[in-house]
Amino acid sequence: MNKDGIKKHYPKALIIDDELDTCLLLGMLLKKFGIPSLKVHSLAEGYEMITTEKPELIFLDNNLPDGTGIERITSFRKQLPNSKLVMITAISSLREQALTLGVDGFIEKPLDIKKIENVLR
Repeated sequence: MNKDGIKKHYPKALIIDDELDTCLLLGMLLKKFGIPSLKVHSLAEGYEMITTEKPELIFLDNNLPDGTGIERITSFRKQLPNSKLVMITAISSLREQALTLGVDGFIEKPLDIKKIENVLR
């Protein structure tokens, strides 16, 4: 555990988001906690990455160029049942549906560093 109380039990993270600023912010924050991250910008790339890289932590945006993250939660969960899956979106009304479908966390955009740190604990 580091000085911020973040456990170092995520050897690898995947960020699936088409917004470069979001990818950069999350990537820098994860790096601060010693968690390397991969970044992709579509659901197709994300699914390919989860099957080849098997990340232990996944940040999934909802609105992507090739569909919505909410529609892929179940397939991502089936592929990696033990990974922590966190939805990140500006659409707060998706919270209950996302949680029901199996996400472990839900963070509204714009991203708040404290909320991200809480998800990592």
